[in-house]
Amino acid sequence: MGVWGPGIFSDDFASDLRTEYRDLIGDGLSGEEATNRLLDEWRAELDDPDAGPVFWLALAATQWRVGRLEERVKAEALRIISTGADLPRWDPGSSLCTKRQAVLAKLRRELESPQPAPRRIPKRFVRTCEWEIGEVIALRLLAGRFVLFRVIAHHSDRLGTRPVCEFLDWAGDEIPPPELIGELKIRPFIATRTYPNEPPILVIGAASAREMPWDRINRLGVRTPPCSEYERNRSCHWTLWRWIDQAVLSLYGLA
Repeated sequence: MGVWGPGIFSDDFASDLRTEYRDLIGDGLSGEEATNRLLDEWRAELDDPDAGPVFWLALAATQWRVGRLEERVKAEALRIISTGADLPRWDPGSSLCTKRQAVLAKLRRELESPQPAPRRIPKRFVRTCEWEIGEVIALRLLAGRFVLFRVIAHHSDRLGTRPVCEFLDWAGDEIPPPELIGELKIRPFIATRTYPNEPPILVIGAASAREMPWDRINRLGVRTPPCSEYERNRSCHWTLWRWIDQAVLSLYGLA
């Protein structure tokens, strides 16, 4: 588990659990059904002395804040706080352990207070991508010129599928003919020294369907072989479609 602070959700596992619970509620499950799903999914972690307390504390905090705290979850979280079952991993006596104790004391007060009314949790937007590997797409920038990028892979997870792209070394007022597109090289990052170990590729996502700039996107019907290789676990740049113009300018110098 990645932990970067004493906060309840300053922990990869806790943060993922919060997101999963909210997604399940957004998908239409009841609070009890969502909890049962998580208990089944994370059964192996519940007996782990490190992960088990994180599970119950994160779930209790999440449920309280969306107005769905269940008694079984509340009781287990309060038991963990009372017994100090979460504290051994925080190096007892250290400043971090002291801060964690303060966080848990605050959580106890929260859990023992009246919870908010149940909040509506919208269904999470799941992005799809119909673009094919090797397909070249034209994007008209807000400044007016066209730029070209090629889809080299798809990145898929529970949030959907996003295109992984390399931009071609070209920008112009009109889209070039297919024969010219086939001869174009890829555009490197302008700050190569800042990203010496990264291929010049960009993963582009969307937080909602409304932010997709469909009026500025043209599928050209052109496919060319990708030049870059995408490794899922390798560091690379990500952006959202709402910020695509800023990303293209800052990374590739295209405007």
